[in-house]
Amino acid sequence: MQPHVEFLKTPRGSLSRAAAAVKQTDGGIFWWTIAIIVLMALAVFSWVSCIYIFTHPEKPYNYKLLSRMHRLPELKAFTEEDVPSGKSLSPPELYQKFYPFSDENLANHNDLLRRNYITNFKSRDEKPYYVRGRFRVVQARPLGAGDVFPQGVVVRAVAVNDDGKEYRNVVVEYVLPTAKARVGVDFASGDLLDIDSRRSGKRLYGSVLNVHRLNEDVLLFTVVPLLYGEHQIDAAKNRVLRACPPEVLDFSASFPLTDAGSSAAAVELRSPDVVAAGPK
Repeated sequence: MQPHVEFLKTPRGSLSRAAAAVKQTDGGIFWWTIAIIVLMALAVFSWVSCIYIFTHPEKPYNYKLLSRMHRLPELKAFTEEDVPSGKSLSPPELYQKFYPFSDENLANHNDLLRRNYITNFKSRDEKPYYVRGRFRVVQARPLGAGDVFPQGVVVRAVAVNDDGKEYRNVVVEYVLPTAKARVGVDFASGDLLDIDSRRSGKRLYGSVLNVHRLNEDVLLFTVVPLLYGEHQIDAAKNRVLRACPPEVLDFSASFPLTDAGSSAAAVELRSPDVVAAGPK
């Protein structure tokens, strides 16, 4: 039996058209793959960005964005019953605690201090540092636009030991936020400021918000009391200042709030925020 071979006839050009179709299909899959990868990358980036923004509200951009979205917690006016528990440190203890920090560690810790303040110390793992002691006023000024706290008073003072000598390694700037844009400043250079010391009539829970190294041997602590309300600012004149939680902060402004090169004389202004203290 003779072998029989038959050749299939294919229309001219069909093979080239099939190859072109395959090439066209391969090109479509390639671009769809690229598009899917890009969309997945954008989704992951958005997810990570959202987590970062909500977990780091202390960053200036994040704080502004969350503020515009009304997603920031309202700063709480704490009371004696619900004020967060924390460590109460004297000036020498503050110095020993923060002096060994490198500049990078200090910056990271400042971020944490501000984050805890913004979130009303929601994290139970991170407790506030409270300042206690007596300080001699160097200068005072009202706060305004361009400051982290847009309204209130800030007082700069150097620590004083029990024997009356200055402990110059520790300086504080004590912030009293207010509801009014212009407030009275009755502090004068040389006045003594008691922050939760044994001489204080009332504990105000002055919490550390920022630590700044002025030079190799001096640390400056920004302190904000967590108990708002009436604060006595001049025992001799029996005057008080009404403090309240700030509605908004400006973290694009820099710390510290007081300028080391400014005059040591206190600024004196008058306003209804400073009133005569009534009987208690």
